[in-house]
Amino acid sequence: MEWNYKTIIYQPTVQKHVTIFLTGFFLGILLYTFLRFNESQTTLEFILSGVLGILISYSVHFSNSKLNTLISFKKLPGIRILFGVIWDLVLSFLIVTIGFWAYSNIMNHEFSFQSQSNLFIKISILLFCAAILYNVIYFALYSYNHYAKVQVKELKLERKQAELQLSTLKSQLRPHFLFNSINVLTSLFHKDVILAEQFIRALAKSYEYTLENYRATLVTVEEEVHFAEAYLLLLQTRFGKCFRVNFNLDEETLQTFIPPLTLQLLVENASKHNSFNAQEPLTVSLYKEGDNLVVSNPKTEIKTNIKSTKLGLKNISARYAILIGKKITIEDSDNFTIKLPIINK
Repeated sequence: MEWNYKTIIYQPTVQKHVTIFLTGFFLGILLYTFLRFNESQTTLEFILSGVLGILISYSVHFSNSKLNTLISFKKLPGIRILFGVIWDLVLSFLIVTIGFWAYSNIMNHEFSFQSQSNLFIKISILLFCAAILYNVIYFALYSYNHYAKVQVKELKLERKQAELQLSTLKSQLRPHFLFNSINVLTSLFHKDVILAEQFIRALAKSYEYTLENYRATLVTVEEEVHFAEAYLLLLQTRFGKCFRVNFNLDEETLQTFIPPLTLQLLVENASKHNSFNAQEPLTVSLYKEGDNLVVSNPKTEIKTNIKSTKLGLKNISARYAILIGKKITIEDSDNFTIKLPIINK
Protein backbone atom coordinates (compact mmCIF):
# COMPACT_ATOMS: atom_id res chain seq x y z
CA MET A 1 0.00 0.00 0.00
CA GLU A 2 2.83 2.38 0.89
CA TRP A 3 4.58 1.65 -2.42
CA ASN A 4 1.40 2.49 -4.38
CA TYR A 5 0.95 5.72 -2.41
CA LYS A 6 4.46 6.91 -3.17
CA THR A 7 4.16 5.89 -6.79
CA ILE A 8 1.05 8.04 -7.21
CA ILE A 9 2.39 11.02 -5.25
CA TYR A 10 5.66 11.22 -7.18
CA GLN A 11 4.01 11.14 -10.60
CA PRO A 12 4.82 14.44 -12.41
CA THR A 13 1.17 14.94 -13.42
CA VAL A 14 -0.04 14.45 -9.85
CA GLN A 15 2.60 16.81 -8.50
CA LYS A 16 1.62 19.44 -11.07
CA HIS A 17 -2.06 19.31 -10.09
CA VAL A 18 -1.30 19.32 -6.38
CA THR A 19 0.88 22.41 -6.87
CA ILE A 20 -1.82 24.22 -8.88
CA PHE A 21 -4.51 23.26 -6.35
CA LEU A 22 -2.61 24.30 -3.23
CA THR A 23 -1.20 27.48 -4.80
CA GLY A 24 -4.64 28.61 -5.96
CA PHE A 25 -6.27 27.77 -2.63
CA PHE A 26 -3.76 29.65 -0.48
CA LEU A 27 -3.57 32.63 -2.83
CA GLY A 28 -7.36 32.89 -2.78
CA ILE A 29 -7.34 32.92 1.03
CA LEU A 30 -4.49 35.47 1.14
CA LEU A 31 -6.33 37.73 -1.31
CA TYR A 32 -9.51 37.54 0.76
CA THR A 33 -7.62 38.18 4.01
CA PHE A 34 -5.89 41.22 2.52
CA LEU A 35 -9.13 42.70 1.21
CA ARG A 36 -11.11 42.06 4.41
CA PHE A 37 -8.29 42.67 6.91
CA ASN A 38 -10.27 45.14 9.04
CA GLU A 39 -13.65 43.46 8.60
CA SER A 40 -15.32 40.39 10.02
CA GLN A 41 -14.39 37.17 8.26
CA THR A 42 -16.25 33.87 8.13
CA THR A 43 -14.99 30.35 7.57
CA LEU A 44 -17.36 29.90 4.62
CA GLU A 45 -15.95 32.98 2.91
CA PHE A 46 -12.41 31.68 3.52
CA ILE A 47 -13.27 28.39 1.86
CA LEU A 48 -15.10 30.02 -1.05
CA SER A 49 -12.14 32.35 -1.62
CA GLY A 50 -9.84 29.33 -1.71
CA VAL A 51 -12.11 27.61 -4.24
CA LEU A 52 -12.17 30.80 -6.32
CA GLY A 53 -8.37 30.85 -6.22
CA ILE A 54 -8.26 27.24 -7.44
CA LEU A 55 -10.56 28.07 -10.36
CA ILE A 56 -8.36 31.02 -11.31
CA SER A 57 -5.18 28.92 -11.05
CA TYR A 58 -6.51 26.16 -13.31
CA SER A 59 -8.01 28.61 -15.79
CA VAL A 60 -4.79 30.60 -16.04
CA HIS A 61 -2.65 27.48 -16.30
CA PHE A 62 -4.57 25.82 -19.13
CA SER A 63 -5.28 29.06 -21.01
CA ASN A 64 -1.57 29.92 -20.96
CA SER A 65 -0.76 26.53 -22.48
CA LYS A 66 -3.12 27.37 -25.35
CA LEU A 67 -1.67 30.88 -25.61
CA ASN A 68 1.80 29.35 -26.11
CA THR A 69 0.61 27.77 -29.36
CA LEU A 70 -0.61 31.17 -30.64
CA ILE A 71 2.35 33.32 -29.56
CA SER A 72 5.76 31.69 -29.17
CA PHE A 73 7.89 32.53 -26.13
CA LYS A 74 10.92 31.61 -28.20
CA LYS A 75 10.18 33.98 -31.11
CA LEU A 76 8.29 36.82 -29.39
CA PRO A 77 9.02 36.73 -25.65
CA GLY A 78 8.10 40.38 -24.96
CA ILE A 79 4.77 40.22 -26.79
CA ARG A 80 4.00 36.85 -25.23
CA ILE A 81 4.54 38.19 -21.70
CA LEU A 82 2.44 41.32 -22.46
CA PHE A 83 -0.45 39.30 -23.86
CA GLY A 84 -0.09 36.84 -20.99
CA VAL A 85 -0.41 39.60 -18.37
CA ILE A 86 -3.43 41.15 -20.10
CA TRP A 87 -5.14 37.80 -20.65
CA ASP A 88 -4.52 36.56 -17.10
CA LEU A 89 -5.77 39.86 -15.64
CA VAL A 90 -8.99 39.84 -17.71
CA LEU A 91 -9.66 36.15 -17.09
CA SER A 92 -8.99 36.39 -13.33
CA PHE A 93 -11.12 39.52 -12.97
CA LEU A 94 -13.97 37.86 -14.87
CA ILE A 95 -13.87 34.77 -12.61
CA VAL A 96 -13.77 36.94 -9.46
CA THR A 97 -16.69 39.03 -10.70
CA ILE A 98 -18.76 35.92 -11.47
CA GLY A 99 -17.83 34.53 -8.04
CA PHE A 100 -18.96 37.71 -6.26
CA TRP A 101 -22.17 37.81 -8.26
CA ALA A 102 -23.00 34.16 -7.52
CA TYR A 103 -22.18 34.55 -3.81
CA SER A 104 -24.28 37.72 -3.53
CA ASN A 105 -27.28 36.04 -5.17
CA ILE A 106 -26.99 32.95 -2.99
CA MET A 107 -26.67 35.02 0.20
CA ASN A 108 -29.30 37.58 -0.96
CA HIS A 109 -26.77 40.42 -0.85
CA GLU A 110 -26.91 43.37 -3.18
CA PHE A 111 -24.24 43.22 -5.89
CA SER A 112 -23.13 46.22 -7.98
CA PHE A 113 -19.86 47.67 -9.20
CA GLN A 114 -20.88 51.14 -7.99
CA SER A 115 -21.39 50.10 -4.39
CA GLN A 116 -18.18 48.08 -4.26
CA SER A 117 -16.00 50.10 -6.64
CA ASN A 118 -13.16 50.50 -4.11
CA LEU A 119 -13.10 46.75 -3.52
CA PHE A 120 -12.91 45.96 -7.23
CA ILE A 121 -10.17 48.55 -7.75
CA LYS A 122 -8.11 46.84 -5.05
CA ILE A 123 -8.86 43.44 -6.58
CA SER A 124 -7.79 44.69 -10.04
CA ILE A 125 -4.49 46.03 -8.69
CA LEU A 126 -3.75 42.79 -6.85
CA LEU A 127 -4.68 40.65 -9.85
CA PHE A 128 -2.52 42.83 -12.13
CA CYS A 129 0.49 42.39 -9.82
CA ALA A 130 -0.20 38.67 -9.58
CA ALA A 131 -0.46 38.41 -13.39
CA ILE A 132 2.90 40.14 -13.84
CA LEU A 133 4.57 37.95 -11.21
CA TYR A 134 3.03 34.78 -12.64
CA ASN A 135 4.12 35.54 -16.22
CA VAL A 136 7.67 36.44 -15.18
CA ILE A 137 7.98 33.20 -13.19
CA TYR A 138 6.28 31.25 -16.01
CA PHE A 139 8.71 32.68 -18.56
CA ALA A 140 11.70 31.84 -16.33
CA LEU A 141 10.51 28.24 -15.87
CA TYR A 142 9.68 27.93 -19.57
CA SER A 143 13.15 29.18 -20.53
CA TYR A 144 14.82 26.81 -18.07
CA ASN A 145 12.81 23.81 -19.27
CA HIS A 146 13.47 24.68 -22.91
CA TYR A 147 17.18 25.05 -22.21
CA ALA A 148 17.24 21.74 -20.31
CA LYS A 149 15.43 19.94 -23.14
CA VAL A 150 17.87 21.36 -25.70
CA GLN A 151 20.83 20.26 -23.57
CA VAL A 152 19.41 16.75 -23.12
CA LYS A 153 18.72 16.51 -26.86
CA GLU A 154 22.26 17.61 -27.69
CA LEU A 155 23.72 15.10 -25.25
CA LYS A 156 21.61 12.32 -26.78
CA LEU A 157 22.74 13.30 -30.27
CA GLU A 158 26.38 13.42 -29.16
CA ARG A 159 26.04 10.00 -27.58
CA LYS A 160 24.38 8.60 -30.70
CA GLN A 161 27.11 10.15 -32.86
CA ALA A 162 29.80 8.62 -30.63
CA GLU A 163 28.12 5.21 -30.85
CA LEU A 164 27.97 5.42 -34.65
CA GLN A 165 31.61 6.50 -34.88
CA LEU A 166 32.66 3.68 -32.57
CA SER A 167 30.70 1.25 -34.72
CA THR A 168 32.53 2.57 -37.78
CA LEU A 169 35.88 2.17 -36.04
CA LYS A 170 35.09 -1.42 -35.10
CA SER A 171 34.22 -2.23 -38.70
CA GLN A 172 37.53 -0.74 -39.84
CA LEU A 173 39.62 -2.61 -37.30
CA ARG A 174 38.03 -6.00 -37.83
CA PRO A 175 40.57 -8.87 -37.73
CA HIS A 176 39.42 -10.37 -41.06
CA PHE A 177 40.68 -7.38 -43.06
CA LEU A 178 43.99 -7.32 -41.17
CA PHE A 179 44.55 -11.06 -41.70
CA ASN A 180 43.85 -10.70 -45.43
CA SER A 181 46.31 -7.82 -45.60
CA ILE A 182 48.99 -9.87 -43.83
CA ASN A 183 48.44 -12.75 -46.24
CA VAL A 184 48.82 -10.35 -49.19
CA LEU A 185 52.02 -8.96 -47.67
CA THR A 186 53.44 -12.43 -47.19
CA SER A 187 52.88 -13.16 -50.87
CA LEU A 188 54.26 -9.78 -52.00
CA PHE A 189 57.56 -10.16 -50.15
CA HIS A 190 58.30 -13.15 -52.41
CA LYS A 191 57.21 -11.41 -55.63
CA ASP A 192 57.59 -7.61 -55.48
CA VAL A 193 59.37 -5.94 -52.57
CA ILE A 194 58.65 -2.40 -53.85
CA LEU A 195 54.93 -3.12 -54.11
CA ALA A 196 55.06 -4.70 -50.65
CA GLU A 197 56.55 -1.47 -49.28
CA GLN A 198 53.80 0.57 -50.96
CA PHE A 199 51.20 -1.80 -49.54
CA ILE A 200 52.60 -1.39 -46.01
CA ARG A 201 52.58 2.40 -46.35
CA ALA A 202 48.99 2.38 -47.61
CA LEU A 203 47.94 0.02 -44.82
CA ALA A 204 49.65 2.20 -42.20
CA LYS A 205 48.04 5.32 -43.68
CA SER A 206 44.62 3.67 -43.56
CA TYR A 207 44.90 2.73 -39.90
CA GLU A 208 46.47 6.07 -39.01
CA TYR A 209 43.61 7.96 -40.67
CA THR A 210 41.03 5.72 -39.01
CA LEU A 211 42.44 6.15 -35.50
CA GLU A 212 42.96 9.91 -35.90
CA ASN A 213 39.58 10.79 -37.39
CA TYR A 214 36.99 8.34 -36.08
CA ARG A 215 36.20 10.79 -33.27
CA ALA A 216 35.90 13.74 -35.67
CA THR A 217 32.43 14.89 -36.62
CA LEU A 218 33.42 16.00 -40.12
CA VAL A 219 36.50 15.96 -42.38
CA THR A 220 37.05 17.54 -45.77
CA VAL A 221 36.15 15.56 -48.86
CA GLU A 222 39.76 15.95 -49.95
CA GLU A 223 41.00 14.14 -46.82
CA GLU A 224 38.44 11.42 -47.33
CA VAL A 225 39.44 11.02 -50.98
CA HIS A 226 43.12 10.62 -50.02
CA PHE A 227 42.11 7.94 -47.54
CA ALA A 228 39.93 6.19 -50.14
CA GLU A 229 42.87 6.25 -52.57
CA ALA A 230 45.10 4.57 -49.99
CA TYR A 231 42.42 1.97 -49.38
CA LEU A 232 42.02 1.49 -53.14
CA LEU A 233 45.71 0.62 -53.39
CA LEU A 234 45.16 -2.15 -50.83
CA LEU A 235 42.24 -3.51 -52.85
CA GLN A 236 44.08 -3.30 -56.17
CA THR A 237 47.05 -5.11 -54.67
CA ARG A 238 44.71 -7.95 -53.82
CA PHE A 239 42.41 -7.89 -56.88
CA GLY A 240 44.52 -6.18 -59.53
CA LYS A 241 43.32 -3.45 -61.89
CA CYS A 242 39.95 -5.11 -62.36
CA PHE A 243 38.63 -2.91 -59.55
CA ARG A 244 38.87 0.83 -60.15
CA VAL A 245 37.56 4.08 -58.71
CA ASN A 246 37.19 7.26 -60.77
CA PHE A 247 37.50 10.38 -58.62
CA ASN A 248 35.91 13.19 -60.63
CA LEU A 249 35.62 16.12 -58.20
CA ASP A 250 36.48 19.79 -58.61
CA GLU A 251 38.49 21.80 -56.09
CA GLU A 252 35.42 23.47 -54.62
CA THR A 253 33.79 20.13 -53.85
CA LEU A 254 37.00 18.79 -52.30
CA GLN A 255 36.85 21.61 -49.73
CA THR A 256 33.35 20.66 -48.55
CA PHE A 257 32.83 18.26 -45.66
CA ILE A 258 31.76 14.68 -45.06
CA PRO A 259 31.56 12.31 -42.06
CA PRO A 260 34.87 10.42 -41.75
CA LEU A 261 35.26 6.92 -43.20
CA THR A 262 32.21 7.37 -45.46
CA LEU A 263 33.78 7.09 -48.93
CA GLN A 264 36.01 4.20 -47.91
CA LEU A 265 33.01 2.29 -46.60
CA LEU A 266 31.10 2.79 -49.86
CA VAL A 267 34.11 1.72 -51.94
CA GLU A 268 34.54 -1.33 -49.73
CA ASN A 269 30.85 -2.24 -50.11
CA ALA A 270 31.18 -2.13 -53.90
CA SER A 271 34.15 -4.50 -53.81
CA LYS A 272 32.53 -6.77 -51.27
CA HIS A 273 29.11 -7.29 -52.86
CA ASN A 274 29.92 -7.36 -56.60
CA SER A 275 31.76 -9.95 -58.65
CA PHE A 276 34.49 -8.71 -61.01
CA ASN A 277 37.48 -10.03 -62.92
CA ALA A 278 39.95 -9.00 -65.62
CA GLN A 279 37.38 -9.59 -68.37
CA GLU A 280 34.59 -7.79 -66.49
CA PRO A 281 36.19 -5.10 -64.31
CA LEU A 282 34.21 -3.03 -61.81
CA THR A 283 34.49 0.75 -61.79
CA VAL A 284 33.15 2.92 -58.99
CA SER A 285 32.46 6.55 -59.94
CA LEU A 286 32.67 9.44 -57.53
CA TYR A 287 31.35 12.81 -58.74
CA LYS A 288 29.23 15.84 -57.84
CA GLU A 289 25.63 16.12 -58.97
CA GLY A 290 23.73 19.22 -57.85
CA ASP A 291 23.97 19.45 -54.06
CA ASN A 292 25.04 15.84 -53.68
CA LEU A 293 28.24 13.84 -53.67
CA VAL A 294 27.48 10.71 -55.71
CA VAL A 295 29.09 7.29 -55.37
CA SER A 296 27.87 4.88 -58.05
CA ASN A 297 28.81 1.51 -59.48
CA PRO A 298 27.17 -0.87 -61.98
CA LYS A 299 25.61 -3.92 -60.40
CA THR A 300 27.24 -7.17 -61.38
CA GLU A 301 26.59 -10.70 -60.24
CA ILE A 302 26.08 -10.57 -56.48
CA LYS A 303 28.49 -12.62 -54.41
CA THR A 304 26.46 -15.42 -52.88
CA ASN A 305 28.83 -15.97 -49.97
CA ILE A 306 28.38 -12.39 -48.72
CA LYS A 307 25.26 -11.57 -46.72
CA SER A 308 24.34 -7.89 -46.78
CA THR A 309 23.17 -6.45 -43.44
CA LYS A 310 23.23 -2.82 -44.70
CA LEU A 311 24.67 -1.76 -41.35
CA GLY A 312 27.23 0.44 -43.08
CA LEU A 313 24.59 2.36 -45.04
CA LYS A 314 22.41 2.66 -41.94
CA ASN A 315 25.39 4.03 -40.05
CA ILE A 316 26.11 6.65 -42.74
CA SER A 317 22.42 7.59 -43.01
CA ALA A 318 22.10 8.00 -39.23
CA ARG A 319 25.19 10.21 -39.06
CA TYR A 320 23.85 12.51 -41.79
CA ALA A 321 20.49 12.70 -40.01
CA ILE A 322 22.21 13.73 -36.76
CA LEU A 323 24.67 16.19 -38.33
CA ILE A 324 22.49 18.08 -40.81
CA GLY A 325 19.00 16.61 -40.51
CA LYS A 326 19.08 15.24 -44.07
CA LYS A 327 18.90 11.72 -45.44
CA ILE A 328 21.15 10.07 -47.97
CA THR A 329 19.53 8.83 -51.17
CA ILE A 330 19.89 5.19 -52.20
CA GLU A 331 19.03 4.18 -55.78
CA ASP A 332 19.13 0.46 -56.50
CA SER A 333 18.58 -0.26 -60.21
CA ASP A 334 21.10 -1.13 -62.95
CA ASN A 335 23.57 0.94 -60.96
CA PHE A 336 23.82 1.04 -57.20
CA THR A 337 24.01 4.74 -56.38
CA ILE A 338 24.42 6.59 -53.10
CA LYS A 339 23.83 10.35 -53.00
CA LEU A 340 25.39 12.14 -50.04
CA PRO A 341 24.22 15.71 -49.29
CA ILE A 342 27.13 18.16 -49.57
CA ILE A 343 27.97 19.77 -46.23
CA ASN A 344 29.34 23.30 -46.01
CA LYS A 345 30.47 24.61 -42.63
